[in-house]
Amino acid sequence: MNLHNFYTILARKLGDENTLSVTLQLNPAHEIFKGHFPKHPVLPGVAMLQIIKELTQDHHNTTLWMQSANRVKFLALVNPFEKDLLEFQLTFQQEESTLKVKNSTTFVDGAAVMQCSLVYKRLS
Repeated sequence: MNLHNFYTILARKLGDENTLSVTLQLNPAHEIFKGHFPKHPVLPGVAMLQIIKELTQDHHNTTLWMQSANRVKFLALVNPFEKDLLEFQLTFQQEESTLKVKNSTTFVDGAAVMQCSLVYKRLS
């Protein structure tokens, strides 16, 4: 998935080696919003999952492949023209060849957007 120019990271805060908080701003002019949906843009759920993967890969300096997704809950629609700032709270649990990630995504005002638990296989 090409998310080039899709978002800009505004802040990155480490809680400890297993927690990360990232605030980012969506680019409402990105092509993805023209197709999802014309005149009523909504951030696709799959794009949110891709953002989590990219943030996790960057944090752990590794390449990942999603092995499973559990309890994926989309709690609010994200229209980038109304609210374009999101905060991703990530908690990591490392195992031998996998990395478990718990995510809670909110608008910067604290309103819930998404929650999920993901398991990634390390490729590098």
